[in-house]
Amino acid sequence: MLRTILLLLTFLPAACTPPVEGDLTDDGDSADGIDSPFDIDENHTDPIIPPSNITWNACACIEGDHPCNIETVDHHGENFGLYALYGRPIVLDFSAGWCGPCRAAADHAQEIQDTYRDTDLLYITVLVETIDGRIPTEQDIRNWADTYENTDSLVIAGSRSMLESGGGSWALSGWPTFYYIDREMVLRDIDRGYSAQEVIYSIEWLLTL
Repeated sequence: MLRTILLLLTFLPAACTPPVEGDLTDDGDSADGIDSPFDIDENHTDPIIPPSNITWNACACIEGDHPCNIETVDHHGENFGLYALYGRPIVLDFSAGWCGPCRAAADHAQEIQDTYRDTDLLYITVLVETIDGRIPTEQDIRNWADTYENTDSLVIAGSRSMLESGGGSWALSGWPTFYYIDREMVLRDIDRGYSAQEVIYSIEWLLTL
């Protein structure tokens, strides 16, 4: 299966340049001005309790540091907490619906999840914006998952408020951006732009840690 992925996915590194801040709007407001995507549905208000292994007091989007937590909902309609996944290697794929390389990555997210299932790896797509620049709703992330046949490769709702440009902690200078997090919840590698070969290489390296 891994050989099949490498043979079929021959995309050169590709990335979308982030639009000018404030250009993409939601009902007339800059997407960066929206405080949070995490209150999409009042039914998703129960806090997710992280495991006792989460003992650090600081987080940063820097290799070697603990990334900051993400709390939102996934495409199954379940509460999602990044820190609750302590103990699993994680790929976070920050994508936008209007980004061609993001869609190319999405075409193979579930295939990668299937390939590395025995390693406990979890491939997660963080959908930051829809194709028309809106903050994704739960229906939008379900539609994304349906389009790309995601089952247990999760799609979660994000927004620009998660990004450094919107007051958050995640640093993006291109779309998509991939973050590779080890079992100790340490950020080990960052890839900007999409190359299928680079994603596989980075996963293989992550799994050696």
